[in-house]
Amino acid sequence: MKDRDYLWCLANGLLDREEQLERLCPDCRGKAEQARCPVCGRPEEPGEGGSNPAFDPAQFQRLKEGGA
Repeated sequence: MKDRDYLWCLANGLLDREEQLERLCPDCRGKAEQARCPVCGRPEEPGEGGSNPAFDPAQFQRLKEGGA
């Protein structure tokens, strides 16, 4: 496939998704547009995700500055 073919597929996928959302009532559309967990479907809470509980900011700073 050429670059333009990938772009065409992506654009049509986005248009298909938009058409599907337009068919929903306002309540269902709002629910469909919410960020959700890909496994259980629970809506994401603000500030959730993207954090690593094992991350040590002090060690990161030491390594960033070239320390061991």
